[in-house]
Amino acid sequence: MMLPQSLQTPHGCPPGAEPRAVVGGRTGVLVLHGFTGSPWEVAPVADALQARGYTVAMPVLAGHATTVAALNETTWLDWLKSAEDALAWLDARCDRVHHVGLSMGALLTLLLVRHRPAERLGRVVLLAPALYLPPWQRVAANVCARLGWPQVLGKADPRLANGQKPPGYQAVPLRAMLSFLALQDLVVAQKRPLGALVLHGSADLTIPCQPACAIARRLLGEAALVEIVPNVGHLLPRTDAGPQVEARVVAWLAGG
Repeated sequence: MMLPQSLQTPHGCPPGAEPRAVVGGRTGVLVLHGFTGSPWEVAPVADALQARGYTVAMPVLAGHATTVAALNETTWLDWLKSAEDALAWLDARCDRVHHVGLSMGALLTLLLVRHRPAERLGRVVLLAPALYLPPWQRVAANVCARLGWPQVLGKADPRLANGQKPPGYQAVPLRAMLSFLALQDLVVAQKRPLGALVLHGSADLTIPCQPACAIARRLLGEAALVEIVPNVGHLLPRTDAGPQVEARVVAWLAGG
């Protein structure tokens, strides 16, 4: 089976933002990055899982790891298709598949697992799930989109340890942003009990921790385990708590 497009390195992909497809054992893990980001955000988790013998797929979602203009030509349906194609690659090699998603990747994860056969579905981890944005941000995005200006909003670098610089976009294209908001609305409207592990940084400035965790508990029910990681921000695997996050993910997928 050929690699799907989402597991092939796109033209112009910056170093460190490449997708990954590594064949290991008969249990797979699909690892999804966030909006305007790249696989770099979640690569430490993929490294830890690969080292333990999992078959790992870490796709580039459509429009990402290339140009902001390319992202603006995509919608959440394209991002979901990227994830579905990578999942199909895993299904061809694995008896069951675990799911790990960061931010928007967590939203796509929730869509993917809703229709998975129980015997094929492994465990689920949601890292800083993008279940909430402050109302003023949603209003501003909609107003700017209607006016047609600006077409792109600036985006601050996250505060990361050791001066790390994400090879993702430093801007948010508004057309794609509106599609992201539509995806968020779709996911938040669908309750489903799910025994997922949810990890969220208490100092997350991108997706505020407390409201996002409250929504996660409401959507997923009592079976979900919501844990707050103190004093770190949005890109959990790349923060000072990265090793702690990786260890927690590994233990959860192993059944602990």
